[in-house]
Amino acid sequence: MKKNLWAWAPVCLVLLAACNGDGKKTGKDSATAPVATATVDTTGDDARISTETYVAEIISKRQEIEKQLPGSTPDKAVALYRSLALCADTALLAISANEGAWLDKYVNYYSEKEGAYVPPADVKERIRLLATAGIEPWNIGEGYTELRLVPNFFTGLFKSSLPPDYNTFLDIRAAEDTVLYSADAGLMISFNQVGKRVLSWEKFLDTYPGSVFAPVAREYYERYFYDYLFGEDNTPSFEKRGDASSLDPANKKEYLDFIQQHGDTKAGKIVKLFLERIAAGVSYVQLSNDLQDTIAQAFADKIALMPVQTDFGVSQIERLTKPVYDTVPGEIEISEGNTDEIERSLDTIMYVQQDNIPYCLAVYTNRGKGGGAPVSGWVDVWLFKKTEDRWQTASFLLNAGGGGMYGNSGYFNKLVRMGNNTIGIVVTGGITHMGSDVSWDDVIAWTGNKLEHQFNIVTQNMYNNGSGTQSCVINRWMFQQGRQEYYDLLIFPASCLVNTLPLDKVTIPYRNGHYTIPDSFQDRGI
Repeated sequence: MKKNLWAWAPVCLVLLAACNGDGKKTGKDSATAPVATATVDTTGDDARISTETYVAEIISKRQEIEKQLPGSTPDKAVALYRSLALCADTALLAISANEGAWLDKYVNYYSEKEGAYVPPADVKERIRLLATAGIEPWNIGEGYTELRLVPNFFTGLFKSSLPPDYNTFLDIRAAEDTVLYSADAGLMISFNQVGKRVLSWEKFLDTYPGSVFAPVAREYYERYFYDYLFGEDNTPSFEKRGDASSLDPANKKEYLDFIQQHGDTKAGKIVKLFLERIAAGVSYVQLSNDLQDTIAQAFADKIALMPVQTDFGVSQIERLTKPVYDTVPGEIEISEGNTDEIERSLDTIMYVQQDNIPYCLAVYTNRGKGGGAPVSGWVDVWLFKKTEDRWQTASFLLNAGGGGMYGNSGYFNKLVRMGNNTIGIVVTGGITHMGSDVSWDDVIAWTGNKLEHQFNIVTQNMYNNGSGTQSCVINRWMFQQGRQEYYDLLIFPASCLVNTLPLDKVTIPYRNGHYTIPDSFQDRGI
């Protein structure tokens, strides 16, 4: 485990030993004796820390926190929650590896006669042991079973000790986790229940827009909302696959009822738009794309795009960019004395109106044709504007961001509002190499006729040594409007070993012409 994961809270020494590296005992931090015995061989390696030890540590930590909670401030309770959550998540990863032999067979223990799982005696003992730490097997469909924390693992312990956004988030998740949401590419709950989940997360985001859980809540909101409107592969909301005119009558009634009851909510207005777009006869693909974008922008400052400008397209863009590209090298050095031809492609074109002036944003991808291992790709960003019926180049950034190895150029991701008069152009890149899986965002500020690279942030850094995930960090980010021209940048670091576990919220104001990003959010670890 990379040490920056552990900066958030003190984690027991046994779990630190288990999570630094491959979970094997080392020196004085080795695990203590097991607290229970069983007949199932779960370690597979005499040097690996046992499930019993992890269980004992979780129980001990919960008991320790239970003693500290009375009289604790909300901030103190948050520190205790983070410590337990990270400790339990780390333990869950190792325990799942230890118990893999019977977990792989667990689906076969289901008895049609009993209507329940009836495992053999030795597996029952393992399940009883895990239950003492609040861990249970959970069938997720398609023959797979995973270990998870019981739904009330945190709510039962912390009750109302945490700040309101923590309490609300954990309460919603605990209620949702009492039933299986999706399995075998189909919804396991009704469309009506999915709609209620959408409303729960909308209320959370309206109430706690700056919560440490806001990015995760947005993900739940977007996933549930899309499923509510379109269903899943084996439980679609349309009678004919890919046919927007074949909305199931039962679904249509559900959506009309939703609009009648919740028409004043963001969700109600989007459902209304969904039905209007169907009535207008749009294609299924267009409907899906439009609604996906609309849902994603429900809690963001919307950046309205202009229709395609027929007088300025590919040929006009290539005519304006050619004089510049004619002056730059057509090859990239991939190793000493070896070069690779650059493949350049016009990847994205969009039109936006700013200050009543039509602009065109164009993104070119560049990659080494041979796809060699060194960093050999990047993205160029161009900005054109129309004045007096004439299009001209306003600004451009070569090698604006993105990139990766094996010829990965990166790609245009999205537009975001980052100031009252500034749009952020987000370009994403990534590397997968020697067990590391790293991705990042480059953010280019567009103000008036100027493009300027503002910052780079690593959004995921995961390492797998071949025997399992050893470390995993996700950094979500968003802008929040404040009193200044430029919005505040919020970064939400999270552990992603098993569950996505938000750990903190870091606020970075715009000062002296830029955002100062801490080094820890820019370390690619490669």
